[in-house]
Amino acid sequence: MEYLLSLINHWVGNEQLTRLLFAAAVGLSVVFAVTTMTLVVLGLQDPVKRRLMLIKRGHSTEITGQRPPSNLQLMLEQVGQRFNTGEQGKASATRVLLTHAGYRAQSAVQTYWALRLLLPLTLMGLVALALPLIPKLSLMLGVGLLLLALGVGWLTPALYVEHRAQSRMNRLLIAFPDALDLMVVCVESGLALPQAIERVSEEMAVSQPDLAMELALVNAEIRAGIPSTEALKNLAERTGLEDIRGLVSLLAQSIRFGTSVGTTLRIYAEEFRDRRTQLAEEKAAKIGTKLVFPLILCLWPSFFLVAIGPAIIGVFKVFGKL
Repeated sequence: MEYLLSLINHWVGNEQLTRLLFAAAVGLSVVFAVTTMTLVVLGLQDPVKRRLMLIKRGHSTEITGQRPPSNLQLMLEQVGQRFNTGEQGKASATRVLLTHAGYRAQSAVQTYWALRLLLPLTLMGLVALALPLIPKLSLMLGVGLLLLALGVGWLTPALYVEHRAQSRMNRLLIAFPDALDLMVVCVESGLALPQAIERVSEEMAVSQPDLAMELALVNAEIRAGIPSTEALKNLAERTGLEDIRGLVSLLAQSIRFGTSVGTTLRIYAEEFRDRRTQLAEEKAAKIGTKLVFPLILCLWPSFFLVAIGPAIIGVFKVFGKL
């Protein structure tokens, strides 16, 4: 307490004004904390209001059989809605990024922005509580730590979502060739495209659950009445992979002009194998250049030490005798 007062007094220069500002900050913090907890407890625990929120949110446990969201998740969604007025469109950049990361819920954008707003405030509060434990802390260093906590709290959710999206896209890209080969076999054996997609999703549910879930969603959309081309376009948008976009374009043209889907899939599978081989050759060609830096940093110092070390020791002995 005294430490915080001394910091504020050093910044303001007036002891009476410092105490007044500190008391006002404490009072406002208490009021905000009590108001927030009251709204959360009374607003979210009320069964009628909670049920209305679930209906507005589009969540129905009787239909989906999923676990209902917690009060914390509902609170994050409400906070995110206050700061998400500019991204209501379905094709917003944040929505696309979260979809690529695997977060397809309607409230994913609101929860994402709520975390990006509340996490910096939480970290700044923890850092403010830990500042008195640091001995001989200057005002500039304290402000720097608070700004560092603010930056870390703001960037951590974005970096995590981007890393998750990139990892998921890599897993889908690795699993796509196997799914394409299975789809070729199923179509050429006499199955229609929706049945082939369903069979491939069932076969890959254990080995590649991400791609199996995406294919199951495509089959569910087709069963719901969405055209096959539109369902495949939605698959390309959810995954964000150019290879799947190319497959969707070929299948759309094949369905539109009435050509054989099996032949189209086989041709694209061969082209994809050639592209994958070229990509592997490109990565192999870059290995020689990438090995230059480990050689310089790791092997050359030890080589010079072994080759020139005895000569240097001999020179020192000679000059030492002189």
